[in-house]
Amino acid sequence: MKGCGITILILLIIAIIGGGLYIYFHNQQEESNTDLEKVAWNKIKRFESELQIDSLEKAISDYQWNFPNGIHSAMVRTIKENLESEKRDWEKTKYTDDPAEMEEFILNHSDGYFRVEANRKLDSLSYFEAADIDTYESFEEYLDSYPDGMYAGEAKHHMDNFDSGEVSNGETTAVTETLIRHFVALSENNKNAIDETVADVLTTYIGKSGISRRDVEKYMESIHADKNRAIQFDIKNVNINKTVDNHTPIFEARFLLEEIITKDGHTDKIKFNGSARMNKDKQITSMMLSQI
Repeated sequence: MKGCGITILILLIIAIIGGGLYIYFHNQQEESNTDLEKVAWNKIKRFESELQIDSLEKAISDYQWNFPNGIHSAMVRTIKENLESEKRDWEKTKYTDDPAEMEEFILNHSDGYFRVEANRKLDSLSYFEAADIDTYESFEEYLDSYPDGMYAGEAKHHMDNFDSGEVSNGETTAVTETLIRHFVALSENNKNAIDETVADVLTTYIGKSGISRRDVEKYMESIHADKNRAIQFDIKNVNINKTVDNHTPIFEARFLLEEIITKDGHTDKIKFNGSARMNKDKQITSMMLSQI
């Protein structure tokens, strides 16, 4: 009996020690898991604040795999849902060429994960929109919105060129295209194209002064009065100068014009020295032709 009591006492001591060790190591494990979860959560918060999207997605995945019932699991789930929702919107918007669409995305996600990329994209779209308009005011408006924008230097350079009187490649192209479209419209008796290429009021147009678009249309109708006659125009040697008044350009183009008249199988060619003045919108305000 005495030996049996000692054995029971020893087993009891071992049980107590074992239980204590179990509790100790279990608490240590819980503390370790808590520390690991805290590290995982801090990664998520850091990547979220730094807008490191790829790293954030991986950190969320790692957290949810290792700590499915963790202290921050509900918050992690919310972050993931918000990120995925915004990412779907961004995928629909990021390739747009419309500044208004990008502005709407930024408005809807002003504190979002893609706000830096969205603002950078809007910066580009705003500059290229200004370049398409190609006026002093359009570049000035871009700089008002993006004084330190990616294209601020280019915008300032364009504004300096406007005041210097230097004719840009874009202006050369636009003025030349207006001349070509105007004379094609005359040859085709195209009223709409005529209206697009001339200003509301012209100072002079082929010998007449103080006339309107309607007067130009009447001139066009007159040269097509003979239905048996076909007319074509060919423009060559366009030379363009620019003067600037209060940041507003006025263009003067000099060119060689050939009028080709075909009637009853016979073709005549008449050559003219031409000059045209255009406003900032590249619309004709004056046209003069002198036969060579």
